[in-house]
This record gives sequence, C-alpha cells and structure tokens, in this order.
Amino acid sequence: MFASMLFGLALTSFPVSPRRAPSRQPHYLHEFGLPLGAYPGEIIAGPDGALWFDTYPYFTNHNPIDLGIGRITTDGKEKFFLNNDGTYDLTLGHDGKIWFTDPYKYVRSVEQPLVGWVTTNGKLVEFAGPPNGSPESIATGPDGDIWYVDFGARHDVIRMNAQGHIVARYHTPGRHAVKLGVGTNGVMWYDALGRRSAVGTITASGIVKHLLGGPAYIPGPLVLGPDGRMWVSDCTYVAAVTSGFESTLYPLPSQQSCMYGITAGPDGYLWATDFGTSSLVRIATNGKMVEYPTPTSNMMPTGITVGPDGNIWFTEIQRNTDVSKIGVLAP
Repeated sequence: MFASMLFGLALTSFPVSPRRAPSRQPHYLHEFGLPLGAYPGEIIAGPDGALWFDTYPYFTNHNPIDLGIGRITTDGKEKFFLNNDGTYDLTLGHDGKIWFTDPYKYVRSVEQPLVGWVTTNGKLVEFAGPPNGSPESIATGPDGDIWYVDFGARHDVIRMNAQGHIVARYHTPGRHAVKLGVGTNGVMWYDALGRRSAVGTITASGIVKHLLGGPAYIPGPLVLGPDGRMWVSDCTYVAAVTSGFESTLYPLPSQQSCMYGITAGPDGYLWATDFGTSSLVRIATNGKMVEYPTPTSNMMPTGITVGPDGNIWFTEIQRNTDVSKIGVLAP
C-alpha cells in the first residue's frame, strides 16, 4: 500500500508576524488543538459551513484515537464520527455527503478495503472495494460519480456511482496512479509515481499520460489553478501543466522544502503545505513562492483547503510529540 501521509483542546491566537513573509501580508489566525492521538490528514470544506478532515492510524508516540472523520466549525468546535479503522482521503459528493477511503484493512478482522460516506448528522455507510488494491485518493467527478485511486491494483482508478456501485475501472500506464483532481471542462486528472513522475487524464476517449521529468519524489495532490493549468505538488518541485500537457517545473523555496498539499486560494495564488520547513507556501502563477512558517515550531502541515470563511485551513502534526492541530491563515 502506498505509504500513509506523511492534542489539549485549546485555541491560540497569533499576531501578524510571519518570519519570512512581507509586511501586511497573509497572517495566521488560529491553531485549534486536537486530542492527543487524533492524527489529521486531508481537510475539505463541508456543505454545512464546517471543515471536515480524516484521521488515520499514524503509529508513533501515542496510540491513535478518534479514527474516522473529524468535523470542526469555524469557531473551533470539534466532533468525530468513528469507523474504528481511520480514513485516508475525503471529498464532498454532489449528494452533500462526505465520501472517504478506508485502506486500513490490516486493522480489521476481515481484510477488505472500503469506500464510504458520512452525512452531516453522522450516519456512516461503507462499501467493499476490489480486494487487490488500496483505496486512497478520492475525488468527485463533474457528473456526481466518485473516483478513487485503488493503489497497486491492475485497474488502479475506480469510478463509483452515488449508490456505491462500481461503474468503470481504468488501468493507467505503470499502475502507479497516486492522486486525482478535476481539471477544466470536468476532465479527470491523475498523477503517477515512477522513476519519472507523470500526470494524465481519463476521458471517454481513453487515457493520456505525460511524464513530468525529475528529479521526482512522490507526486502529491493536484488542483486546478487560477491560470487554467493543473498544479501538482512534489517533494522536489511544483509543476504546472496545461491542457495540452506542456509542463513547467518550479523549484521549491529551500533545500529543506518538501511539499504535500496544494489548493487554489481565494486571492489568486496557490497555497501549499511544506512539511520539510514547517511552512505554508504561497505560490504565484509565475512560480514565485513565499514561505509562512507555522506559528508552532517543528510542525508538519499536510492537508490544506479553502474554508467557507475564505481563509486557508490546514492540518498539522508536530514532530516527536505528535501534537496535532487544525490551523487557519487569512490569505
């Protein structure tokens, strides 16, 4: 299985003083603490004005708790909907449900990977997936179908309808699809692991794959940027790819940088999490990057999204201590 992504309930406020950022620029608003042992990964805006995030069995200094899906309001109130295993990724379906993947079959008595959904009132339903892969990245298609990466399987991208039935399976070249995203005109994109990482599209006419070049690490999430290009994060570069598969690789802001999450901000920039330097990074469409170190030192930010309040929300875990938080930055 593709490696999983890389807690005192308290609210802390911070002044406008990021160490390497220009004056009167984006600034951190809050960090909301999670229970110690609740390890957050991806985060999305829900249909109810709250943020939703997955929690996963990140075994280090503390046994994992609150495994499943977490919900946090914009004023910091938290609630967890448990499935006993943990979840890897999540997406908002057209049906208003939070869809998720659960690849953690090794903690179950029955080894069966799962995909499921939870409603805003907490009803949780899971569907069994094919037995030979690991359901990981998940995205909602323009027609309301749910797409997910079945990492390692021969047919490594699965398309499922809102009733939980598989309607199509796709074999991407190399069988190493990692993340999914939706591009212009509703085209489904994926990125792929290999000696040279790659991106591709899946349409009714077939699959197109394009090598990104290198050096390559493990491609992270991809998102449609304000310039109409698909942006891909990686631990060695950030790439932007046109619909004609012309790619530009932009260098990271420092040698210690290692990008993971990426989202399109409301300010016309891309925002990424850099767990190598404990920073959020603002990325202009010309590739210029500015680092904003997290208020708490030695954190590893991972998931990132735009909240219903127009702020940038992200998840983070501190090295060595496992202290986990949900952070908020005003762009």
